[in-house]
Amino acid sequence: MKLNNIFKVAVLAALVIVPVSCQSKKKKAEEAARIAAEEAARQKAAEEEAARLAARTFELSEAVTAVAGETVADGAEAYREALAQAKKATAYGSETFAVPTAGLLYANEMCSLSEDAKETLKEFINVWSATDKKAVILIEAYSNDGTKTAPEGASKAEHNAAIAVERANLVKGWLFANQVPARNVKVAANPRKADGDQKRVNVSIQ
Repeated sequence: MKLNNIFKVAVLAALVIVPVSCQSKKKKAEEAARIAAEEAARQKAAEEEAARLAARTFELSEAVTAVAGETVADGAEAYREALAQAKKATAYGSETFAVPTAGLLYANEMCSLSEDAKETLKEFINVWSATDKKAVILIEAYSNDGTKTAPEGASKAEHNAAIAVERANLVKGWLFANQVPARNVKVAANPRKADGDQKRVNVSIQ
């Protein structure tokens, strides 16, 4: 009789212990799942933040200093593309920006600014104006010996150099007319030797 009672008590104890043990395992599993989900959420948030930071692009501001870039782009369309590429190559938060050189091309014997040249200069000035405005803008005219006959009393080289100087001075005047202070504009003392027969004025950051 006593053995029978002992057996019953043992069975009842087992029935009580087993559910408690299963409940404990279930809670542990749920806790582990919760921790794993939270960790996955944190990891995802960190990855999204890293992607957001990596996607930030360089922006011009008054805190940025304009410096001379190595790229020379002739004409408005090419210059806009050069600017876009320069911005892509500049790290977010950079304190300097390498400004491409604006190339202005001229027809033979022509000195006045074409509409495309004016558009190119506008793009250049927009960049300069968006920086700290401390950089000096350098205007360099190019000339060569030429192929046409020069006016009487002048050599072809002298004649072309005079035209180049006039082109540079007209660019300087255009910059002044568009609110660029005289202290920020410099014209090269002498025209540079042109590559081949190309007539040009280069405008860059010194």
